[in-house]
Amino acid sequence: LAMSTKQWYQRRVRGEGWITFIEDCCKNRSAADIAAGGQSEATWMFRLGDRDSGAMWAASPGFPTIADGDAAKMSSASTGDDMSIFGAPPPPYSFMRAVDCDTCMVLTGKDKTIPGRMCYVSRTETAVMICLVDIANINKGAEGNALDAFSYGIGQVKENGV
Repeated sequence: LAMSTKQWYQRRVRGEGWITFIEDCCKNRSAADIAAGGQSEATWMFRLGDRDSGAMWAASPGFPTIADGDAAKMSSASTGDDMSIFGAPPPPYSFMRAVDCDTCMVLTGKDKTIPGRMCYVSRTETAVMICLVDIANINKGAEGNALDAFSYGIGQVKENGV
């Protein structure tokens, strides 16, 4: 079904609010870990779209272009429905696995062209959230911290109705 202009606008406005919400959740969770002697500083960017078509509703400033079809493929892979992404990922990403976190499944990957950039993908009842996080001093601990912060943020978004 095609979306009316009014429906598209409403999702776009709500989407921008959800981008800010999850960004704050992830930054706060990550900052708490760093303050407790944890890992590296990180810069977060998000893209929110339709979980089935991948059509973008909103994105953080500077978020690179991802085709809607690629976003839909990532969405399906995040729940284990479509594993073809592991053999043919959209450039410039490579994906390792879908991780079962407390509140969601998260597709984990890396940008092959930008050192320290992780890619996380998860979906809710209606949306797919793609996260790019640039980690200053990348290591397994920092990657784990970022994954924990992202899964926490997705849990908060789900609890609040997306």
